[in-house]
Amino acid sequence: MRKFRRIFVWICRPQAVVGFLALCLCIGALGTLARSAYATAGNGQCRSQPLRPQAVSQVDCTVRPCMALSFDDGPNPDVTPHILDILARQQVKATFFVVGAHIAGHESILKRQYAEGHEIGNHSWSHPDLSKLTPEQAGEQIQATQRAIAGVGVPVPRLLRPPYGAVSDVVVAHNNLSIVRWNIDPEDWLFRDPAKIQEHLLSQARPGAIILLHDIYPSTVAALEPALQVLKQSYQFVTVSQLLNLTPGDQGQYFSRQR
Repeated sequence: MRKFRRIFVWICRPQAVVGFLALCLCIGALGTLARSAYATAGNGQCRSQPLRPQAVSQVDCTVRPCMALSFDDGPNPDVTPHILDILARQQVKATFFVVGAHIAGHESILKRQYAEGHEIGNHSWSHPDLSKLTPEQAGEQIQATQRAIAGVGVPVPRLLRPPYGAVSDVVVAHNNLSIVRWNIDPEDWLFRDPAKIQEHLLSQARPGAIILLHDIYPSTVAALEPALQVLKQSYQFVTVSQLLNLTPGDQGQYFSRQR
């Protein structure tokens, strides 16, 4: 009887009732958070959210001449971030052909490239001459890089740039990506002189061109922004897919915009 009397007295205290209700609400909230965390983790494994790129505006290359800026061989931790900083300042979108073996440890750079609206292309796994490989070996070079890019949360590329521009008819026949070459080479791989790189780039500029550069040389960084400031007065820069009006599954080899 005394126990019931104590319970009755406790219930009649407003502070006790409020405290009890607050405790119940907290327990319920914690349960909801736990269920949500478990659903997100999926048996203890974190699920990465898909990356969302910045929207890339549509362009009309018939109104103002277009060129596509492309970079090979990255991501490089010492150079690629500086290239991205310049592109952001100049409001230019580019296409980066990445080497699969260079992705590990530099995933954040690849994520940044995609998140800032740049296009990602495949440049093989270890940069061999694909024309000297068997179809199976060449296929693995391409697919290994596709898997590495997808593993970072970036959509698999639709574009392939063969190292050295070398590809055999057999590789072309067994490949379902658009093969992208170039028709402007400032030779930043040969001349590590920013002034020469800039001079070659400006002298070769023409409508519809695909420019080959490399995001592994500091000299390319030094030459890039001054060249862009001049070229933007006459051209608009677009991604390779925009320049060529490519859609997924378009096969063939492309050097520039034909019209």
